[in-house]
Amino acid sequence: MSSALFAAKHVAWNIEALNETFQSASPETIVRWALAQNLKVLTSTSFATQSAAMLHLVNKLGPSLPTLWIDTGFAPASTREFSRRLVERLNLNLVTYRPKLTPLLCLQTIGAANIEDLSEEQRVQLADMVKIEPFERALNALRPHIWITGIRAEETAFRAKLRPASWDDRGMLKLAPFLNSSEADIEEYMTEHELPSGPVSIDPTKAAPHLECGLHTRRGAPE
Repeated sequence: MSSALFAAKHVAWNIEALNETFQSASPETIVRWALAQNLKVLTSTSFATQSAAMLHLVNKLGPSLPTLWIDTGFAPASTREFSRRLVERLNLNLVTYRPKLTPLLCLQTIGAANIEDLSEEQRVQLADMVKIEPFERALNALRPHIWITGIRAEETAFRAKLRPASWDDRGMLKLAPFLNSSEADIEEYMTEHELPSGPVSIDPTKAAPHLECGLHTRRGAPE
């Protein structure tokens, strides 16, 4: 089998061909393609500042799709309130997974008193506990064939190297419909649809916003 051709649940996709099509396609076109496959589709959110754009688009086209939120326990009250309002506004089918340990126990496990001044090793350990483990637990339960994510190329150096379609070796096709959208594009979409912006919050698994927590970097195409 070609290295560009991957199969899941008896369905095969040519990733190179998909990317040739999706590179200049609109986000709506990519989401419509995903829904047309008649497979299990999952979207996810962190309820970040511009998250309403993708959630609005996906929910408009596939209102029954599950939206996965990994509630790390470290989100501030403002993010929780924003999530509540957005779920109500968009009528999201929200599925929430949480770490097995409380935030305090997570910090104690990695030998930290608080989320300030964590070492890189501690951030990796924290990400494993509060993001990676619950995310993979959710995948084991939901068994999606296609994962729609709202990541954009502008956000990090790693994401700038990605293409709209990729294979995640946890067993699913990963699609990033807004990958090539700019921040201005997202703002325009949100203004057009009168969508609220989420609060700015600090992610303790990242030393800076332009870095990765590991959710998108640890799994890739098989050799």
